[in-house]
Amino acid sequence: VEQHGVVDGIYRLSGVSSNIQRLRQEFDGDRCPDLQKDVYLQDIHCVSSLCKAYFRELPNPLLTYQLYDKFADAVAIQMEEARLVKIKEVLKELPLPHYRYGGC
Repeated sequence: VEQHGVVDGIYRLSGVSSNIQRLRQEFDGDRCPDLQKDVYLQDIHCVSSLCKAYFRELPNPLLTYQLYDKFADAVAIQMEEARLVKIKEVLKELPLPHYRYGGC
C-alpha cells in the first residue's frame, strides 16, 4: 500500500466499494489476489479499506482484549528504548494463531 499510494491519509480514505468487494471475493475464494492489477493500483485505497475491514471484523482484536491494558501501558512509556522492549514482551504473550502467516 505504501509503495503505491500517497502515504499521508492512505488508511483514512475509503476505496471504491465495487473494488473492495472484488478484492474481498478474491481473498474469500482462497486465491491470492494479484495486487499489481491496474484496478487495485489505481484504487490503492480499496486495499487499505479491505485491510481495515478485516481487522474490524475479527471476533477478538489482533492485539486481544486480554492484553489491551498491557499494550496501553507499554506504549505510554516515555523512553523509546524501554517502550520497544516492553511492547516486544507483550507481543510474545499473544496467542500463536496471531503469528500465523496466511501464505498470500
